[in-house]
Amino acid sequence: MPLKEYQRTPEFTDADTPAGLLHGHRTKAGVWGRIVLLEGNLRYCLEDGSARAWILSPARPAWIPPDLPHRVEFLGPARFYVSFWR
Repeated sequence: MPLKEYQRTPEFTDADTPAGLLHGHRTKAGVWGRIVLLEGNLRYCLEDGSARAWILSPARPAWIPPDLPHRVEFLGPARFYVSFWR
C-alpha cells in the first residue's frame, strides 16, 4: 500500500520555526515525515548516535522514517514545511 500525505505544517522560516524541531524529536510509529525546502538550506541530523547528517535544499528534500530521532539546523535563511505520510 503506498504512502499518502495526511497533514502538512505551515511554512516555517529561521525566524519562526518551533524550537522542538531544532532539538531531537521523532515522528510517531507508522508515520513518515518529509522535509520540503522552498528556499535556502537546512542540515537534517539524525539523533540516533550515528552522527549522520545531510544538507537539504529545494532540489533535495528528506524523508524521515517513523520513530527515528532527528533535528534540523539552519544554514542561513530558509523556508520549509514538513508533511506527514502514512
